[in-house]
Amino acid sequence: MSRYLLDTNHAGLLLNESAPLWTRVHGSVDDAFYLCQPSVGELWYMVFNSTRVKENRRQLEALLSAFATLDFDADSAMEFGKIQVELRKKGRPIPAIDSQIAAIAREQDLILLTSDGHFANVDSLRVENWVQ
Repeated sequence: MSRYLLDTNHAGLLLNESAPLWTRVHGSVDDAFYLCQPSVGELWYMVFNSTRVKENRRQLEALLSAFATLDFDADSAMEFGKIQVELRKKGRPIPAIDSQIAAIAREQDLILLTSDGHFANVDSLRVENWVQ
């Protein structure tokens, strides 16, 4: 069984109930999928920044009910600090919220589903892109 963390770009696609990504998620019956609070915050921003807040809110609430959500806890915060230093030393910083998402995935040994290439700069982070 594989365990996956949905980055905001993958989760955002799942707001559309007929998105092709749903086929792959539903087909992975032995796997587990999670959202995390940093991505949920970005998704709420997308809802409230849209012109169809009511409809998008309904879609997000449906998505949130379909997946367990992981917190950015004390262990994730420590991992975040490590990642920020690693990336600074490489000269490859990424947005802080993405470092938080990476920290949750790395700390909990999850595969991050994302289409953002900059996550490849995070050491020991397993990354897959299901929407290429």
